[in-house]
Amino acid sequence: MKASELNPNAYPSFPEFKTYGIPLEHIDAHYLVIAQTIRNKYGIPMTPSPVTGGFVRFDGNVLSRHYAVNRLSDAGDWFPKKGCCLELFEYLLTESAIGGLGLYADTHFNSKDDPYPLIHFDLRPLKDGKKVLWVRDEGKYYYLNTNPRAYQLVKLKVMAIEHGLSFQEGKDLGSTWAGAWAKAINI
Repeated sequence: MKASELNPNAYPSFPEFKTYGIPLEHIDAHYLVIAQTIRNKYGIPMTPSPVTGGFVRFDGNVLSRHYAVNRLSDAGDWFPKKGCCLELFEYLLTESAIGGLGLYADTHFNSKDDPYPLIHFDLRPLKDGKKVLWVRDEGKYYYLNTNPRAYQLVKLKVMAIEHGLSFQEGKDLGSTWAGAWAKAINI
């Protein structure tokens, strides 16, 4: 079923879909129902990406869950309330309907000068009974199963961003982000 066939009362927390002109006729209705369920269950506000490609793409990688040619997209990119991105990410790890989960440290929402982490989640089938987990920073993707250190470091970077901490370019990433993390939790 297409998301455009849903009554808007099925996803009341997301009026932005209409505001941003996201083409719901290319999104699987089940995806929006899951997103609203997540919003209700955890109580963390999350705003859909204002970019159409954050939900629907008509070109590019045909394996992308955003891809909506001859099928409905079952993926989306979300901006959780600032300061709640990692919390929501951890909750989403427990959601059985989610097969792909990404955390982006290199995104912006309202201003190019203000980093704002993003979460991608999709409804792909589990791979060998597991979710596909990744992070992205500076345009590079790091998967938990192939580069766990980089995966964890980018998560620390997101924590630092959420707490308004900065880090200097050119320093060892591990010590810089670890220092930011220590400050964030008052060690």
